[in-house]
Amino acid sequence: MAFPYQQIVYQVTQGDEAAFTQLRTYLHVPAFKFCSVILKDETEAENIIHEVFAKIWDERVQLKPDENFQSYLFLNLKSQIFGRMTSYSDPIARTQYLERIHSFSAK
Repeated sequence: MAFPYQQIVYQVTQGDEAAFTQLRTYLHVPAFKFCSVILKDETEAENIIHEVFAKIWDERVQLKPDENFQSYLFLNLKSQIFGRMTSYSDPIARTQYLERIHSFSAK
């Protein structure tokens, strides 16, 4: 049986914290794998996931239950990761970081 994204996301838009927890729990492992492969840092991956889900909760009324929530989540994760790139002042480290992001996107 497929995960009922539409129903759960609709409940989240209504402020249902239990539905939000269910959504976060269900997607945590794939989100963690995605972030940790790119970042090569499990702590930073967890931080990114936390920040993105906090933002999703804060902006929950804007969620569209009929749209693909997984795509929305992973685009937000990638955007947050890309935003972290600016914290790398060393041009070589920044380039390596960007290469990891782009190589993951190509797969």
